[in-house]
Amino acid sequence: MMKKWIALFLLVALIGGGQMMTGHAQAEDVWMLAVHVGKGDALLIGVDGEVCLIDTGYPNVRGRILTAMKYMGVSELSGVFITHTDKDHVGGLEWLSDSDIPVRAWYASAMYLDTSEKKHPLAVAASKRGMEAQWLKAGDRVPIGSAVFNVLAPIEMANDKDDNNSLVMMLESAEGRILLTGDIEIPAAETLLDSGASLKCDVLKVANHGDSDAASQEFMQAASPKAAVISTSSAEKEDTPSAKVLRLLQKVNAVVACTQDAELGVLVRLKGGEPTVDLLDMSGTSTGAVIESVDAEEDSIILANTGSETVDLTDWYLYSVPGNEMMVFPKGTTIEPGKKLTVGTLSTEGGADVTWPAKKVINKKKTDTLTLYDAYGFAVSEKDNGL
Repeated sequence: MMKKWIALFLLVALIGGGQMMTGHAQAEDVWMLAVHVGKGDALLIGVDGEVCLIDTGYPNVRGRILTAMKYMGVSELSGVFITHTDKDHVGGLEWLSDSDIPVRAWYASAMYLDTSEKKHPLAVAASKRGMEAQWLKAGDRVPIGSAVFNVLAPIEMANDKDDNNSLVMMLESAEGRILLTGDIEIPAAETLLDSGASLKCDVLKVANHGDSDAASQEFMQAASPKAAVISTSSAEKEDTPSAKVLRLLQKVNAVVACTQDAELGVLVRLKGGEPTVDLLDMSGTSTGAVIESVDAEEDSIILANTGSETVDLTDWYLYSVPGNEMMVFPKGTTIEPGKKLTVGTLSTEGGADVTWPAKKVINKKKTDTLTLYDAYGFAVSEKDNGL
C-alpha cells in the first residue's frame, strides 16, 4: 500500500514565529527551496509567482525535484540556470529537457572548461526545445517577477577547475537578498571580494556543499547572512559541511540548515529582510516492488511484486549508476501481486514488457548496480549484475 506523504512538511521554524504554511507558492512570496538531492545542487526560487530552477543535481534525483515542484505548486519554469558543468549540477538536464515542463529560458555561466559551447549540457538541453542558451557573466541582470538576479561572477576565466567558473548571483528583491554561490572556492571568492561587489545578504546558499574550501572568513563577514543553507550529503562527500565553514557561519550569527537533515529539502521564505527557514519532510512508497534479477548477457531486468496489492509504476524509474542512464516507466505500467515485469533494452533479444530505449545498458565486464526509484525519488530496491 502506498503511504501518503507523512508530515508532508515538518515545520521547524528556525527563525521567526513558525506559522503554519500550505507549502504552495503565493504571488507575493520570495522563497528558495533547496531540494535534498544528496551531494549536489537543485534550487527552486520563486518571486511573485514566477519560479526558476538553479542546477539539476544528478539524473537519479528526478523524483525529488518533481515532488518539490508539486509541493510548491510549480508547473512551469521561468528559467533554468546552470552554475557550472559538474555532473552533480547538470546531471538532470536531459530528463528535464525531455519532459513536458515549460521552460521559458535557459542560462549558464559564460565561462567553462572541457567542453565547447555547442556541446555544453545547457546548450544541448535548450536546443532540444528549439531554444538557445543564454550565457551570463558579471554585470548581467535577469529579471524574475519584481526582483532581479544580479550576476556577480564569473568575472574572469578560471583554468584550475570549473568550480571557480561558477555562476554567482544575488537575488535582489523588495523583501531581501539571497546570495547564490554555486561551487566557488576561495580563489574565486577572493576575486569576487576584490571586485568590490556588495555581498551583503539575508540568505546565503553556501558554496561547494560546505566544503572547507567554500569560504574564507573575509568572504563570510562580507556576506553576513542571517540564514545559510548547505546542500550536501556527508555520506556522499565526507567532512561536509566542514567544521571550519560552520564556525565561520556561527561567527556571523547565521542560522544554518542542511538539506541532508530534511527528506524533501530546506524552504526559506523572505519577508521584510527576515528569513524563515523550514525543514520539509516526507515519506516514500511502501510496496512489494523489488528488482529480482539483473541479466548482463540479455541486457534485461526483472521486477517482481512480492506484496499483496498492485503496484502502479507510473513515474517510477530505473537508474544505472556507472553510465548515469535512466529509464522512466510509462504511465499506466503496473505489476500485480505475485507477478513479474521484464524490462528489456534495444539490445535484448527476448521479449520484454517494457523497453528501455537504449542499447547495452548493463555493463558486461564490470559491476553495474541498478536502482529502482519511486515517483518521489526514493530508492526502493537495488541489485547489481553479479560481476
